[in-house]
Amino acid sequence: MQTPQSRFTVVMMLAAILLQGCAAGPFRLQYLWPQDEGLSYYVDKASAIEYPVETEERTPDRNLFSAPRNIRSMDEVNPRSVTLHECKLMALSKGVAIRDASSLGSPGNPILSRPAQAASILDPAIQATGFLFGNRGYEAALADFDALATSNLTWGRNEVPQNALNTGVGNLQSPGTLVQETFSWQSRLEKTFGNGGTAAIQADTTYDGSNRSPAFQRFPSSYSGLMQMEYRQPLWAGSGAEYTRIAGPQNSSLRGVSGVSQGVLISRINGDIALTQFEQSVATLIRDVEREYWDLNLALRLYESERDAFSDLLVFRQELKDREEAGDALTQAEGQIFEADARLRGSLADVLDREVRLRRLCNLPLNDGDFLYPIDLPSEARLEPMWEASLQEAFAHRVELRRQKWEIKSLELQLKAANSLTRPRLDGVTQYRVNALGDRFGFNGNDDQPLHSMVDNLVSGQNTGWSAGFQLSMPVGLRLAHTQVRNYELRMRKAKAMLHEQEWEIAYELAGSMLEMQRWYELADATTKRVESNTNNAKLAEERFRDSDRNTSDNMNQVLQSKIRERDARQGYMRSIIEYNKAIAEMRFRKGTTLTESSIYLAEGNWHPAAAPFAMQRAVQRTRSKDAHRLRVDTEEFVGGSAPGSWESLGLDTRPSIPGVLNEAASQGNMKSPAVPKSPYQDFEPPMAPPADEPGLLIPAPPSTPAPAPVPQAVEPAAEIITRANTLRARTTRNSLAPAIGEFEVDSVGRVRF
Repeated sequence: MQTPQSRFTVVMMLAAILLQGCAAGPFRLQYLWPQDEGLSYYVDKASAIEYPVETEERTPDRNLFSAPRNIRSMDEVNPRSVTLHECKLMALSKGVAIRDASSLGSPGNPILSRPAQAASILDPAIQATGFLFGNRGYEAALADFDALATSNLTWGRNEVPQNALNTGVGNLQSPGTLVQETFSWQSRLEKTFGNGGTAAIQADTTYDGSNRSPAFQRFPSSYSGLMQMEYRQPLWAGSGAEYTRIAGPQNSSLRGVSGVSQGVLISRINGDIALTQFEQSVATLIRDVEREYWDLNLALRLYESERDAFSDLLVFRQELKDREEAGDALTQAEGQIFEADARLRGSLADVLDREVRLRRLCNLPLNDGDFLYPIDLPSEARLEPMWEASLQEAFAHRVELRRQKWEIKSLELQLKAANSLTRPRLDGVTQYRVNALGDRFGFNGNDDQPLHSMVDNLVSGQNTGWSAGFQLSMPVGLRLAHTQVRNYELRMRKAKAMLHEQEWEIAYELAGSMLEMQRWYELADATTKRVESNTNNAKLAEERFRDSDRNTSDNMNQVLQSKIRERDARQGYMRSIIEYNKAIAEMRFRKGTTLTESSIYLAEGNWHPAAAPFAMQRAVQRTRSKDAHRLRVDTEEFVGGSAPGSWESLGLDTRPSIPGVLNEAASQGNMKSPAVPKSPYQDFEPPMAPPADEPGLLIPAPPSTPAPAPVPQAVEPAAEIITRANTLRARTTRNSLAPAIGEFEVDSVGRVRF
């Protein structure tokens, strides 16, 4: 038996515990023994910057630890011939992130600054599986129509003192205590249909037992239950399958505005918009790969030009040494040699930089022992596109226009759903139930006493009820609903105006790219005469210098200046032709035909395994259905035909089979790496190069015949590679971009003697 004092003590202790977290101000903790050491270690730990601990063990890519190549480590590389098509395949088949050339070294590089917003091959799938409000994928939109099952199970006991005499309560001591034992089990299954209607089945079971006097009850304890079916159908605002597909199932908002962008159609459009963004990223990647490929091609050709000029100066200097009257001319020649040496080193550094940039876009390791050597020759043919045809191509292929048209389509659908909400909400509600009662829960099997079993009474269906009616709700004035409609009208007006402005911008971009392409071609065409003239002048000046018995510094200077002008003219032609090819790539990008002209086609993946049989069944039903001519239904086309340039527009029943990319294994989900095309270069028998004693500048080796697969083999000496390249170049020269290489001496590692 607890005394009042003990009860008071317990209450005060509980109050102290509860109020401990509400105490204000500092307080002093008491310990059994004093603290001997200081707390400086704790202050240092508390003020230190924290770093996350990786839960999964992750090992960085070992290729990253390979030191990058530099100017003085080129003797250990293995030349690898690559075509432009091969580089595009590598860029598409390797890696997850989709890079672009402008982001390298930029503070705004999304891979470093905003990795969540960086473009990747997973973006369409991420959009398709979105589940948040306003960014839902079609899977989440379809989830609104999944059946929802809920169940609630509770039980308890309650003792309540009664202010009553013993009379009528039973064998209880005065004042008496009422003892109740309760049990409740509620289950509900709810399903929303495509027309906006909601059907539900509900089953409730309760138990009530107490010590009340049996004089006022049939049973001392009883089970009661019900089985209920109900259906609710919107009849006015938010009614019909069209609204449900656009806005999703209507919620219980009394204001009539619950958002009209959560339906299956809007989520599917959002998925198509995500596909356009993905296509834009891929097109930008392919454009940048082509530009970097030609930049590397130009860097190598400029390096070869600088090397030729350097070797000619070495030969010319040696001729001056053989003459007694060289004098100041020899000094001028040596000065030109030192300048050419500096230009040659800078040109080699530019080659390495361009090769690294191309590697980055192709998702290759920083240094894998190979040196990418482009073997495709730039086009020298005049390209004269027709303006009207090119503009029509741009209007048909530019993904920006297609994305904007999807935005307009989405706004049109949302506006239609918003207009539906400007009407009062009227729902038709029906309900049917079966009630039951019994002193037992399970089956009794005694027909004379049906109320002895709640289940027997429920199954018999003797006690039923039903209701039917309408439910109306309407905010007076519907101001919010009309505001929503006005907002969507303004947004759609802006979207259509922006579509018109986009067409203007695309026209200006296309015109600028065409002008740039024509400018570089005309510049290259004009430079050809300059190259021919300077080449002839250099030959004449050199012949006069060699035929003359007495040479002055002026004659020497004329020879040197003529060679410099010849070099500058050749390099100017190289730059013009390469820039012309880059302008062609830019013009195709502005037309939106970068992917189609590269034989790259995008397509959606396979359907969900459960959706394909259902869609096939619906197709069979539509095929075998009868024409209801009295029932007029004008269906609105949601999407048009195949996009221009797509594989569907080619008249193919299935996707085109691209070797190494789309094959039977790809259709089964087992994608293989694309096949690498073989180099057109053949094996050569290079002559031996004479050795040299003096160290000099390191020269990058042109490619030998690459193997289709990496096979361990010995790396041939750089001198042999250089000599082989001289022979190869003489055989494969097809334009003025590849002038002949003069004779020069190299040592065993490919260093020029000077």
